[in-house]
Amino acid sequence: MFDLYIRVSKLGERSEGEATEVYEAQCRAWADRAGVAIDEVVEEMDVSGATAVAERKLERLLQRVESGESEGIITPYLDRFGRDLIEGALAYRRLKLAGGRLVCVNDGVDSDRPGDEFQFQIRMVIAEDYLRRTRSNFQAAIDRAAARGVYLASRPPFGYRKDEDRRLVVDEPNGALVVELFERRAAGANVGELSRFLQAEGIEITKSGVRAILANRAYVGEMKLPTGVKGQPKVVKNHHPPILTEQQWEAGQVKHEFVPRNGRTQEAGLRGLVHCASCGKRCKVTLYGRPENRKTNYTCTYEKCTAHVGMKVSKLDAYVDAVLMQAAADHEPHVEAIILGDSRYQDALAVVEQAREAFEEFRDSLELQRELGIDGFAKAPHRQRQQPQTRKQEGQLRRVHRRVRARPPRPIHRQDRPQARRPRRLTRPTRRKTRRRLLRRRRQTRPPRLPVAGRCTPPSAPPARTRTPPRRETAQSSPPPSETS
Repeated sequence: MFDLYIRVSKLGERSEGEATEVYEAQCRAWADRAGVAIDEVVEEMDVSGATAVAERKLERLLQRVESGESEGIITPYLDRFGRDLIEGALAYRRLKLAGGRLVCVNDGVDSDRPGDEFQFQIRMVIAEDYLRRTRSNFQAAIDRAAARGVYLASRPPFGYRKDEDRRLVVDEPNGALVVELFERRAAGANVGELSRFLQAEGIEITKSGVRAILANRAYVGEMKLPTGVKGQPKVVKNHHPPILTEQQWEAGQVKHEFVPRNGRTQEAGLRGLVHCASCGKRCKVTLYGRPENRKTNYTCTYEKCTAHVGMKVSKLDAYVDAVLMQAAADHEPHVEAIILGDSRYQDALAVVEQAREAFEEFRDSLELQRELGIDGFAKAPHRQRQQPQTRKQEGQLRRVHRRVRARPPRPIHRQDRPQARRPRRLTRPTRRKTRRRLLRRRRQTRPPRLPVAGRCTPPSAPPARTRTPPRRETAQSSPPPSETS
């Protein structure tokens, strides 16, 4: 069994099926010609070939080969396997040491052929050089676009809009809201108050969105450009018209006093089980009061909730404890089962969940749909049987299936039992005995044949002989009777 590995550097406007369908078809065609089976298909989208193997899904496929679960890896091109000479050579060496096989379908690379390692290294050098030239051209295009004033991000920041040339232009209504937002933050407003302020103005935003606005340097006219080195972007100043001055932006970077956690939230016994009656969202455990005397609450923090209900943890936990104690005293079956350690209900729920996950995995498997077809895929769940492992188990299963097919269905009620029973299957010797017994009974019950005209009548039966008593002998012997002709 081989595994397929397909990597796409940039998905772009293509869907995942369009990007990988051709690659997968090429690999499967080679597998059919070579007579090998495909076990697992791994696809990676928007992943560079220079990324380390340990950070890609390729690492798991290599581990499968090393553990003996897979015979090797099939990929459409060598540059789909990787574009880094060192990383690719190390992965190739791991495959060879584990006894695995690497096949690049369209490049003719096959690690089983003698001298293929030299060809692999030459092609990997070419792939890495192509990646280096592509990155250089891409960086040059980015620098030229930034020099023209193009904003490279797909979405403009809040308070800006893009013109026809993809340059940032201040959106006056939202720009004024940005200025007021930073002023309120400088005055001491927290993130929750700022998010409610924008929501009152008709802006759908969360607390994380407010934090992103406060930390964005685009409002002072800066833009960050990628340089090809991770974590080291290039900052372009005065790239577009600013909304804030440097002083206004610095004033908005207010940090409130940090209150360390004291573990009081761990006291909530119903943490994660309390839901808001108004919006149905899960309530969070919050703290209120002075830092030296903080208390815990169950509070609904959903932004769109109109009630924002809350209740003390001590009050709700005490009420639930009283209800449970009363249920235990009344021998309520569910509570009593949990107290006694009866986990049948939980086990049944776990089995149902496992069955649901197995069904969803079968339903969403494109591999099975391709192999079985529409009709086979629809009938496959009903045709699954236990596969025998030995000849003895195979014979037992065959006898069980034969017995089940020959057994009539059992009625539910006695009065519904059918009158005519299904005939019992007989073996060959038993059938012979039964046939002989029927023929013998038919001969005994057959009526005598009547005489037919034109035929000889059967001879009459001889007269019955009568037994005469023996004669007594006398003194004078009489001559023997003469024989008659």
